[in-house]
Amino acid sequence: MNVRSALLSDLRGSLIAAAVVLPQATAFGVTVFAPYLGTAPGALAGLFGAIGLLLISGAGGGTVGLISGPTGASMALLGGTAMLLTTAGLPQDRIASALFAVTVCAGLLQLLIALAGGGRLMKFIPYPVIAGLTTGTGLLLILSQIKPLLGISYGGLWTQWSWLPMVTTVVAFCAVRYAPHYLPDVPGPIVGLFGGTAFYQIVLYIANPPTVPKHWVIGTLPKLSEFHLAIDQFAAWPSLPWPLILHAAFALAVLSSLNTLLTSMLADTATGLRHNARRELLAQSIGQIVVGLTGGMAGAASVGGTTTAIRAGARRWAALAAGLLLLTILSFAGPLGQWLPTSALAGIIIASALNLVERDIVAWARRRRTRLDAAVALLVAGITVGYDLMMAVLAGLAIAILLFIRQQSRLPIVHRRTTAIERPSVRQRPAEQAALLARHGDRIVLYELRGNLFFAKADQLFEQMLPDIDRQAWIILHLRRVLHIDLSSVRLLQQIAARLGAHGGELLFCEVHENLGLGPSVERTLRRLSLSDRRINVRTFSSTDQALEYAENALLFALGYAPTVRERRIPLHEMDLCRDMKPEEVAALAAVLRPLELARGENLFSAGDSGAELYLLLRGRVDIRIPVTADRHKRLAVFGPGTLFGEVAFLDPGPRTAEATAMKPSELLVLNRADFSQLRETHPDAAVALLLALGQIQSRAMRWSAKEIQRLMQW
Repeated sequence: MNVRSALLSDLRGSLIAAAVVLPQATAFGVTVFAPYLGTAPGALAGLFGAIGLLLISGAGGGTVGLISGPTGASMALLGGTAMLLTTAGLPQDRIASALFAVTVCAGLLQLLIALAGGGRLMKFIPYPVIAGLTTGTGLLLILSQIKPLLGISYGGLWTQWSWLPMVTTVVAFCAVRYAPHYLPDVPGPIVGLFGGTAFYQIVLYIANPPTVPKHWVIGTLPKLSEFHLAIDQFAAWPSLPWPLILHAAFALAVLSSLNTLLTSMLADTATGLRHNARRELLAQSIGQIVVGLTGGMAGAASVGGTTTAIRAGARRWAALAAGLLLLTILSFAGPLGQWLPTSALAGIIIASALNLVERDIVAWARRRRTRLDAAVALLVAGITVGYDLMMAVLAGLAIAILLFIRQQSRLPIVHRRTTAIERPSVRQRPAEQAALLARHGDRIVLYELRGNLFFAKADQLFEQMLPDIDRQAWIILHLRRVLHIDLSSVRLLQQIAARLGAHGGELLFCEVHENLGLGPSVERTLRRLSLSDRRINVRTFSSTDQALEYAENALLFALGYAPTVRERRIPLHEMDLCRDMKPEEVAALAAVLRPLELARGENLFSAGDSGAELYLLLRGRVDIRIPVTADRHKRLAVFGPGTLFGEVAFLDPGPRTAEATAMKPSELLVLNRADFSQLRETHPDAAVALLLALGQIQSRAMRWSAKEIQRLMQW
């Protein structure tokens, strides 16, 4: 689209936007301010609110095609605030000033919301709460139009010809509701305004009643030169009831921000673009402050104005052009107000209010799974209508928090519980130690946690861990998928560690990421959160396998295997490889093995090296690992005394897939293919026994690999 087409599209959209906003702003202004300023000044306040918001948000807003102005929510809230101010004893001639003060304070609060990143937080309010607020607001709008509909003056006096306002309201309402079916290119409020006005004036012309109440029409709008800024009455602001004003301002700021952000998302859907929530809220807040200081009515983004304007082609400058157009109309067409009946505006407002009522609440109530959502929406709507819209906003925010906590508390915090029997460490151990771990491995428990660990989940986690806490056990908490942990949960961890310690067990942590706030040493963090200097019985490991290996060593020690026993030199005839061999076969195998010693940190082979040797470890420790970064490695296996490795390359020579490094001074025996060929020729029984033993070892490794793949697939 070229520049000329874009400008013409914006101009067309601005005309439609002005046509929608004009009757709504006029009607809302009359409803709120007419009892305190008069009908014409009230209409002028509504128009001033629309012009100020359109000019400022249109020039600096962050949403393409967004149209702003007085809304039903702001009208209902300001109307309710005016009633509370009257009840509080504020004189009638000062209520309008108080409402302007509410608008200014709401703008300042919106500014704080924008600067604090509230544009993102507003999106987390559940839809049932929003549905309840909009439904309650719609019902309040309908109730607020009873007097204009019945032709009752704001003094409460009945007049003759009272049927005329009611019929005019019905005509305007029907025009708004049904005209779009026949005139889809013309906004409904415009048809309602012209239709209701034409009906009213034709009836008056034909019937020619002797008198017509002044409050049945808006009246001639004051000239701009006669309009006094609200800031001119700033000297009287200190004596206003500020607690009530601030209360109302908070509710108005939240409602206006919600309304604007929701409308911005609708605009994004229509334009295919993405709005800037922070920039939009900043522009709306500045516009709100300016509107309040100049004596205009508070507002926000208009859903009806935005959707119809975008459909007509509105894009970047439509809001600004609409504001200038309304300012021009206000400057030169003020006398037209004496022809506009307030009852026609009431029909427009009632039609708009019905669009705010969320009828799907009935459908929610019919389904068991959504009845709670329906109850929440009805509760918020009931508070809005029966008590106070400001309290409904606060109740809605509280319900949003409670619903979030409820949803989070229903999610399982324990993703999986496994024991060392199901998932041992990668350390390869002699058969005797492996048998003990297989028999007592249920005393090592790995809890893989996920989600948010906060106060509502702490008790749930404690209940699930209780069977493992009151015994000698080593509990490992895997925290890589935990997003947040609060102080209540930290306190619970301290209690779990103390109970385990009393039974001779330990609480271990692994995969603790930096953003969790527990630091590299959980024990140090827990100790800092307590005034006691006593050491807390917890340990932290960077990987799950390291925690499992530590727990296995601790369990073996508790079963009588001291570190000196576990790390002693194991001669060839005691190795698992030779368990089923005859003494003469072991002797024949020993004759072809070559001794090898490695210093600590010495590489035995690297990934990619060609290999065909089998290694038997008599003493020390060798890690098989894959380099991840320059200083980090992923351990695939850990071999201690009495174990062997390299059997795959020995059986099928080829390049190594990982590196082998001695982590301690190590003593090994090496068998290469040439020596095995010699063994096969001289002692074939020993060669067959060796191959059978290697086959059994490979079978166990394959079973473990299958279980490990199945475990990984569960994520």
